[in-house]
Amino acid sequence: MLHFDTLGQSLGYSFVIITSYMMIIYGNASYLIPTFYQKGRVLIYVVSSIVLLFIAAWYRAGTTMWIYNTFYAIKPEVLTTATVIRTVASSLLIYFTSILFYICIHYFRLREQQEAMQRRQVESELNLLKSQVQPHFLFNTLNNIYFYAQRESPQTAVLLEKLSSIIRYFVDEAPKDKIALSTEMQFIQNYIDLEKARMRYPLQVTIEVPQHIETVQLSPMLIIPLVENVFKHGIDKRREDNFIFIQISITNQQLQVTVRNRLVQAEGEKKKGTGLANLRNRLQLLYGEKYSLAITTTTEFYTSVLSLPL
Repeated sequence: MLHFDTLGQSLGYSFVIITSYMMIIYGNASYLIPTFYQKGRVLIYVVSSIVLLFIAAWYRAGTTMWIYNTFYAIKPEVLTTATVIRTVASSLLIYFTSILFYICIHYFRLREQQEAMQRRQVESELNLLKSQVQPHFLFNTLNNIYFYAQRESPQTAVLLEKLSSIIRYFVDEAPKDKIALSTEMQFIQNYIDLEKARMRYPLQVTIEVPQHIETVQLSPMLIIPLVENVFKHGIDKRREDNFIFIQISITNQQLQVTVRNRLVQAEGEKKKGTGLANLRNRLQLLYGEKYSLAITTTTEFYTSVLSLPL
């Protein structure tokens, strides 16, 4: 006569099997692939996947054996290594299903990101069109003021020229997908010069840029939020030793931007700005998980390090 499991026994075994499958699917798709494989750490991913399969197999075989021995067995059975290995082999299909599960999730996430990027691009274009009221009239007016100021106040003329360059950057360069790194750095230099003009005490500025950056391309407006953050939160106008340090380095097809300033001890709580949060959102849309933005603070310095693939 055939032997049939009782309802309670079937429910117990089903629960153990389902939870072991969930352990494999979610462990691989939600943690192992994003943490190791997607970041190029293939060997660690393979080893971790094998460990995950054996843990899930040990849990499944061991728990079902415990249920059987505790509630139903006349003569208890022993969990063997061969049983665990057979369970691992039977779980391989679930493991490959977890990879397919990750691919599907990643595909839908990419579609959501692309749709969000398209919406933001449309909004940006609309905002740009709204703000672009006769830019040539604005440039011509600034040029007229520049020539007048050049006779009366040469320093004012220099500042007007830098302001004109910044506005031209917003109109001509910012809407582009990629611009030269040299153009971006010139924009940042003009911005710093205008900010320095508002300060009571001199600001020490150090910018280290490698040679031959004309061929390096990046999306516009990715470095300026780090610089803006310095002038918003990292300058104490009562001190005479304020500084900003900017270093650009390029290694192994990676662009690294380091921005450092003196840590200002604020009196009371300051509201957190949205500049860095917006920057992270834009970097996520542009580069996914391929970028890094690290913020470190010491007792004296505040440092931002941005790494981007080229």
